[in-house]
Amino acid sequence: MKKTFLIAAITALSLGGCNQYLDRQPLDTPSLATYFNNEAEMNLALTGVYNASYWVTGNVPAQVFFDLYTDIGLERQPGIASGSYDATNLAVGTYWQQMYQTVARANVVLAGIERGKAAVTPATFNRIQAEAKILRAWAYYHLIGLFGDVPFYTDPLTTDQFYALGKTDKNKIADYLLADLDDAGAKIDWASKDRGRVNRGVAFGIQAKLALLLGRYQVAADAAKKVIDSNVYGLNPSFAALFTLAGQQANAGKEIMFEFLLPTDQANPVSYIALGQGSRTLSGQSGRFPLQALVDKFEAIDGKRIDESKVYDPAKPREKRDPRLKYTVSMDGDTITATASNVKRRAVFNIYDATTPVFNFNSNTYAAGTNVDLTNAFGPVKNGMGLLWAKYTLDDAQDMFTSKTGFAYMRYAEILLTYAEAKIELNQIDASVTTAMNAVRKRAGMPNVATELVASQAKMRQLVRREKVVELADEGIHLFDMRRWNTGKLGLNTFVYGAPLARAKPAPIPSFGAAGSERDLNDIPDYTNGDALRFKREQRTFIDRNNIFPIPQRELDINKVLTQNQGW
Repeated sequence: MKKTFLIAAITALSLGGCNQYLDRQPLDTPSLATYFNNEAEMNLALTGVYNASYWVTGNVPAQVFFDLYTDIGLERQPGIASGSYDATNLAVGTYWQQMYQTVARANVVLAGIERGKAAVTPATFNRIQAEAKILRAWAYYHLIGLFGDVPFYTDPLTTDQFYALGKTDKNKIADYLLADLDDAGAKIDWASKDRGRVNRGVAFGIQAKLALLLGRYQVAADAAKKVIDSNVYGLNPSFAALFTLAGQQANAGKEIMFEFLLPTDQANPVSYIALGQGSRTLSGQSGRFPLQALVDKFEAIDGKRIDESKVYDPAKPREKRDPRLKYTVSMDGDTITATASNVKRRAVFNIYDATTPVFNFNSNTYAAGTNVDLTNAFGPVKNGMGLLWAKYTLDDAQDMFTSKTGFAYMRYAEILLTYAEAKIELNQIDASVTTAMNAVRKRAGMPNVATELVASQAKMRQLVRREKVVELADEGIHLFDMRRWNTGKLGLNTFVYGAPLARAKPAPIPSFGAAGSERDLNDIPDYTNGDALRFKREQRTFIDRNNIFPIPQRELDINKVLTQNQGW
């Protein structure tokens, strides 16, 4: 039985000299002068890097929020996706701070272990060094994806030294990181001995993601192929199991490669992902919602987009669809089950009727009660779009207030689709591309890639982009993809749309634009036809500057050589 590497606060480390090292909360960063004398101290310091790599706000990983800044998700209050934010935005500043904390701690570990190198075996030194490099690259990958060119440093700095740094071109940072990840990958095993640790697969996975982000498609394809050819990872036969604690613990196929892991042998910390996405009728606090634009990207069961399918019926939008839809989005009529405050209940998600029956597993009784999803001012009807996230929400074996269900930072399915996308962009569309895509589609219960599509780079690009959205929705991947594909200008310059306003009057199938248009080839629906028949919220705006975040104003106020991103 493999051990589990748990999140643990470092409380036993020396506090001397900590204020000299950039950490923003540096009290648990060991001083280089007095620490790293043996393997135990090195491992404990490395744990501090892991702790700093779990970017959490309100018991929710940062990546959960990323999709809400795109055309497939919605926050309770109009936020970043609306376009109405600036450099003082709290979330933007928090991401910057948390990610640089990871960098700072990794730099301290990488410098510190050199002084204690003689006290450990070469294998131990290499592992610790590799893990710290991988976690540092993970942080820089996100900083580049969120902010573009950013300050870059690889040695411990004082706060004053950090605030004298200007920006480094993101491609120069990437050059360093790609080489660093090669080095780290060569020094660490493919599979971790402990759950939650990074490994060679994660190193090459980050390498593939970073290269894809910057349009270095051959590098991305080569890195992803290394992971594929390792034969260490596979796909879990059950898509749904990936988002439950039991399924994550079993990790069939070793699909989850890197994860946010919560200790099950102590009360805290916990995850509030399900709580913040859950049905109000079942005591959830729904404040994050999927959008109809996501629902309409899921194909019909015949493998066709809904406007092209002969089996799709807009009056029965849940039927004859990609099976992943019901495990990603809860729609009117779906059965939902949740546990809250030790009470397990089941209901049919209902966005139209004032009352709804709820089954209580504890008392084994049905009772008709107020449909809180309909009546609550912050619920999915009055505040959302008549839709709820199902992914990470339907693990009824976990209480929403004390959940230990983790979060997958990297899955093998993403590696397969990254490989396919990179090869398609290179126009190297061979059997390996369809094999990768078909593996993901087959697991979902969908048809293989249609033979007639393979000859068209544009149609294969469309298909792999669609596949990435529906496979990885609510996992924090789409924000960087939307920015790479430059599709925010289409998907976010619109009102926010949701389910039909009346069960008896289904809204028409949306338009996806003229055949071959940018809208068509990116599956971006236009709801102008039927606008009055759907739930609708605020008008969003998107301009070129929104493809990256502004540098936080607080950083500019302190660092006089740091410049704001263009347009901000």
